[in-house]
Amino acid sequence: MVTYTVHMTVQHEAYAEYVEWLKTEHIPDFLKVPGFLSADLCLRKGGAMVASSKEVKIIYHVKDEDHLKAYISDYAMKLREKGLEKFPGKFSATREVWLETLKFGNDY
Repeated sequence: MVTYTVHMTVQHEAYAEYVEWLKTEHIPDFLKVPGFLSADLCLRKGGAMVASSKEVKIIYHVKDEDHLKAYISDYAMKLREKGLEKFPGKFSATREVWLETLKFGNDY
């Protein structure tokens, strides 16, 4: 399984609408992409934050590297453009890919 993480910094004035859009449109659209199995939406509470923005992280669980490559070549630009059009200049994003994840602990 591949872990694809997107870390966003969102301006305060757009934060509530942005998170609602992630929940109701963006993440469900991602989960329609072949090989995208699940997603964790992480909302930062407290901690060290820049006064004018808040941080959000989405952790996508992808079946394998081939499915991630297909997403990048066939779906990524279209899905990214939706956010850029809806929230121009209101957020920035960085992405990471982890090709191997070892899980430990109790089932939850």
